Amino acid sequence: MNTKFPARPASAFDFKEILYEKKDWTARVTINRPEVFNAYSTLTIQELMVAFKDTMWDDHVAVVVLTGAGEKAFCTGGDVKEYAENFTQMPRDYWKWMGEFIECHDLLRNIGKPTIARINGMVAGGGNEFNMA
Repeated sequence: MNTKFPARPASAFDFKEILYEKKDWTARVTINRPEVFNAYSTLTIQELMVAFKDTMWDDHVAVVVLTGAGEKAFCTGGDVKEYAENFTQMPRDYWKWMGEFIECHDLLRNIGKPTIARINGMVAGGGNEFNMA
């Protein structure tokens, strides 16, 4: 058991745009934005990174399942409304966002445990990148 980085219960996290559950050796991470077909925002990406880091260090997690809320979409990529509102006004912020996006995918690919993309509907754009990661 990892004593240097003790496991935290999933309920210890106050996520706004993802759901996080750990039980029976499985961490379930759900993008929870069904109203926009689970398109991810910057906050979604940041919350995913926290959940992925937690599952990486939790020795009671043997497998990670990534999915989307609802039955219509797994993930349809980035939130284009956020892009239009932020990156057209402050283009340099795109590179800050891209750094977060790359780190999030690196964490998922290098989590050190089997990962499963539970596809439950549409997959488009950057959702395919999560699917393949």
